[in-house]
Amino acid sequence: MPHRPRPQLDFGERTKPLLDFVTKTIAREDGVLRDIRESTPSQGLPPISVGPDEGRLLHFLASACGAKKIVEVGTLAGYSACWLARALPEGGMLHTIEYDPKHAKVAKENIELAGLTPKVIVHTGAGMDVLPRLSASGPFDLAFIDADKTGYEDYVLWAANNVRSGGFVVCDNAYLFGNLHRDDLPPDHDDAPKVAPMRAALKLLADETVFSSCAMIPTGEGMAVAVRR
Repeated sequence: MPHRPRPQLDFGERTKPLLDFVTKTIAREDGVLRDIRESTPSQGLPPISVGPDEGRLLHFLASACGAKKIVEVGTLAGYSACWLARALPEGGMLHTIEYDPKHAKVAKENIELAGLTPKVIVHTGAGMDVLPRLSASGPFDLAFIDADKTGYEDYVLWAANNVRSGGFVVCDNAYLFGNLHRDDLPPDHDDAPKVAPMRAALKLLADETVFSSCAMIPTGEGMAVAVRR
């Protein structure tokens, strides 16, 4: 019988209802995590945390590399921190950094609600103020970067120097909201100052003298993952 090629689904066919079914089957967001995610806007925080699919992916990556020590840049309400901390073994530790004191307070409350306080330290301050102080606690098994995009180059450079061989560096929003490839953004566009640092960060992740492998996971916002050489 001659082989018949499978029809290719276009992007629209991959989103609804197929992706909803996959989310329900794979992500399996429980009530605690759902409450944290859904309550974020009502507490005055922007609704920009990762979704259940990305949360499960972070949990998977932390489990896959046997993470015991993780650093996260960009805590927001603590939703992604909870996914990461749940992957840690007894005695594991997540250091998560949040610039905004109000956000950090909400994150601490949510992390306590999830019963994960013994595994998480929330640091309040700018990423590049806090990260150098964390170097002494390394090397880390995984670094997750989901903060101000203009700082991505600096965050990835720090991670490259502080994640162990075989560990993961993960960057969210790597598509830069669809503008990563654009050279024609007006100077006053919100994403214009973010293009160069995001490209520089991805160039470093793709540098095979530093990282043994790099891939872009096609989530809605793009999640870049690299393995430290």
